[in-house]
Amino acid sequence: MTLRRDLSDSDVHRIVQDSLDMISKAQSQLNLPVAPNISKTRSTLSRGSFKALTMNVRRGKRNSMEYGSFLPPATIILDKRLPKSDHPMDMPDFVETLTIYSAIHEVFHADDHLGGNKLLVATRDHILDRHEDKLEKSMSIIMEEGGSPAIKGYGDLASLWAVQYVEMVTHYRGYVVMRHMKYPKLDRLWSRLRNDYFPPNLLTCIELSKGTEYVFGLFTEKLGEYCLIEALNEYNAIKDKDACSYTV
Repeated sequence: MTLRRDLSDSDVHRIVQDSLDMISKAQSQLNLPVAPNISKTRSTLSRGSFKALTMNVRRGKRNSMEYGSFLPPATIILDKRLPKSDHPMDMPDFVETLTIYSAIHEVFHADDHLGGNKLLVATRDHILDRHEDKLEKSMSIIMEEGGSPAIKGYGDLASLWAVQYVEMVTHYRGYVVMRHMKYPKLDRLWSRLRNDYFPPNLLTCIELSKGTEYVFGLFTEKLGEYCLIEALNEYNAIKDKDACSYTV
């Protein structure tokens, strides 16, 4: 990879193909459902569109990881400025890792889409069914602060929380693949996500305590039984247990 020029459309195509190969290899070697629809995803993206564009980072998101986008059915966009994302520092290893990570992230979104977005749909239904009290409290706060045109009721809020959970899961899946492939500076990349409202290191903390297979089971066996709320509760319980052990 040429690290200091802007990405081209052909670069994005090549990077996505490399990402598909890495995901397939990691899934096979780890024996984990990293991307359950990878064969169909590969076939669909073989006829896809790949673009290098300038992506606008939302204000106040200095450490944002928004360097890519997936547009159904088969378009993947990466920020053409990714090769310069280490500015003003000089960390070419980090840039390469971030670029591949961004592509893998969007391939996962494509994989989820081709699978019918099952995790997203099941999580939204779970939130509406099991967490009406949390929705009611949050809607009251939103209305007290003047309301939001994008959130008109419980359904909209549940959809937002489900999207945030799926995004957290997608980051974790990408981390597992790249950790297995031993990419450099991955911990530095992971630390940049800690400023998110629900940072994906919630899942790596749970993984450290209960194992990788357990965490992947949250997205499969517990599909429709788990969301951000359960993840945060489990994370806090682990931290409380660790604190008690340390005190004793």
